[in-house]
Amino acid sequence: MYPRFLQFGAFVISTYGVLAVVAALCGIALWTSLARRTNLDSAKIQTAGLLAVMCIVMGARLAVVIDNWQGFLQAPLLILMAGTLSTGSAVIFGVLLAAIVAIAYLLLARVPVLRALDAAAPAVVLALAILDIADFAAGSHYGAPTAVPWGVIYSSRFAARTAGVPLGIPLHPVQLYAAVGHFVLAAVLVTMLRHVVLNKDGRSAEVLGIALFADGVLRFLLAPLSGDYADASVLFHIVTPAQAIAMLMVVLGGVCWLTPPWSSRRSQPAVHHA
Repeated sequence: MYPRFLQFGAFVISTYGVLAVVAALCGIALWTSLARRTNLDSAKIQTAGLLAVMCIVMGARLAVVIDNWQGFLQAPLLILMAGTLSTGSAVIFGVLLAAIVAIAYLLLARVPVLRALDAAAPAVVLALAILDIADFAAGSHYGAPTAVPWGVIYSSRFAARTAGVPLGIPLHPVQLYAAVGHFVLAAVLVTMLRHVVLNKDGRSAEVLGIALFADGVLRFLLAPLSGDYADASVLFHIVTPAQAIAMLMVVLGGVCWLTPPWSSRRSQPAVHHA
């Protein structure tokens, strides 16, 4: 709806880029705050968050370069400075790189990884909610045509050129559906984390598992409302690739529940026999 935040001649600062920075800052701030509540080293958590953000940007840009290799050889600066980082392959590559680097750093810094990931889950979901709003502003990941009264109509040629969103057609505001879901989920996860830390009666990756499970369900349900759902390839004549990834997240969320509970990690009192 508002893809350009500022423009000076041919130089454009995109709204998506501005909100992506806001998402990163909010995510790191929340992760650091939750780390203090869970007795983790907040300085190391902040470093891990910064490394993750850097890897997401660098990894996503690298994916864009790989996808446009011929164009990069002819005009490298144009490929590096132009285009969006919110495409599927770019996001997946960037997130995978960020996860690997962040976990490797936590292990080297001797930070309890599962507890750190539990604290990271609400922060990541909060960042996703802000990025959903960024997608809505940029017109990326737009919804399917609809006749509902709250359908949105894009009119920006800049959004059509950069995100491919169709103009003049009412579309499902699927990005806002996702944003609402992610904001609610972030609040629930913060409450759960506080309960687990105070009562020590949950599993060590319980919050992470809930985040993966709930986000997977949300993505699976919203997939049919996305603009590319009708043209998406179908795996095994059952689900689209996006729904398959969502199902994998649900399974991984369930696996997190198999981790030992907090109570089993506490030292047991010695038993003395007369």
